[in-house]
Amino acid sequence: MEVKLENLIEKIKKEGVEQAQKTSEEIINDAKQKAASIIDDAKQQANKIIEEAKQKATKLQRQGESALQQASRDTLLLVKEKLIALFDKVFKKEISNALSPDFTQQLIKTIVEQWARDSQKEILVSKEDKEKIQELLFSSLKEELKNSIIIKVSDRISKGFRIGIKGEDVYYDFTDESITECLKEFVSPSLKEILNKKNG
Repeated sequence: MEVKLENLIEKIKKEGVEQAQKTSEEIINDAKQKAASIIDDAKQQANKIIEEAKQKATKLQRQGESALQQASRDTLLLVKEKLIALFDKVFKKEISNALSPDFTQQLIKTIVEQWARDSQKEILVSKEDKEKIQELLFSSLKEELKNSIIIKVSDRISKGFRIGIKGEDVYYDFTDESITECLKEFVSPSLKEILNKKNG
């Protein structure tokens, strides 16, 4: 009887241990699978975050480069515009200096002498230069030409002159502004081309 009881206890122990081992193995395997799944998910999330970060960094770099290029282009255009404006200012100043009363009266004299003698010429000059131009011009012109000239002041003229037939509303413009504009038509494109070659 004692032997049977011992065998029974032994059997129960054995079956209990086996069951416990089996259960613990199942728990361990399940835990391993879950851990592997968690690790895989974590790796995927990490890769996704890294990829997104790379894309954002690339995008920011491109935006930064684009903004820098645009700023560079804008600066270059501004510098060109400033240079051309400065050139125009200096150009006009030089033309204004060249259109001294002495030179202006020589131009007027040349035009008047070539023009039809029977027409009355009207010459518009600046208030500042009128007296000097009139004095120089009348001292160098023949008597019959003096009578064909009327010199008037125009507030719209700073240097140079406008000349036309009296009573007609058409004038030939030899003012500093008009000459500057005419010459700019030729010089400005060349200047722009030089600036473009230097910077591009």
